[in-house]
Amino acid sequence: MPVKTVIDIEKNLVVHTIAGGFGLVDIEPAWRAMLVDPKFKAGMNVLWDFKQGIQTSSFSAEDMRHIVNMTAEHIKQRGAEYKLALLATRDLYFGLSRMFEAYGDEIPIEIHAFRTMEEALDWLNE
Repeated sequence: MPVKTVIDIEKNLVVHTIAGGFGLVDIEPAWRAMLVDPKFKAGMNVLWDFKQGIQTSSFSAEDMRHIVNMTAEHIKQRGAEYKLALLATRDLYFGLSRMFEAYGDEIPIEIHAFRTMEEALDWLNE
């Protein structure tokens, strides 16, 4: 499984780490699994860490919209009182993260892309 999820109750944070090859089909199952995990609580911040990811399929603008729509649908289950950070050190993933951030303006959560873990965690902890 290319997505490893860790739910840290004390930090009020869910970290999805992408390792190896991944595509659109890997993102939604990880998101759904998080929502049914007994440790997960509405309002937990989320960090997607793409540092170790190797994209195995292309992501189109339509794919980004699909992920935004999926995120919007899940707001009904988890509420909108959380932040979503995207960590991407490679230019390609950072660009895709910025695209998601732009499309995410349509939903009532804060989304931001970062190049370093320190920046992402600082923003999530504000």
